[in-house]
Amino acid sequence: MAVEKEFETETMAQIYADQGHYEKAAAIYRRLLQEAPERADLSDRLKATEDLAKTSAGQRLSNQFGAWVQLLLKKKQIDKLRNLRKSE
Repeated sequence: MAVEKEFETETMAQIYADQGHYEKAAAIYRRLLQEAPERADLSDRLKATEDLAKTSAGQRLSNQFGAWVQLLLKKKQIDKLRNLRKSE
């Protein structure tokens, strides 16, 4: 665990955020804020990261729904082809 804390830096949080790992970045910002609650810059970064996490979650859900619809359409096409083969 001590090794993990060594990597819980502002830089690591920013790297996580840049890669889209907003929850991991936010967790680091929260721990850093526990150590230095007076740092408004960390508080601002935490808020921005949490906002990105919310937006990202909505986009992921939308993308997953779109993929589900595409799969459903493909299944219907396959079922239609199977029914055509059976009727021949």
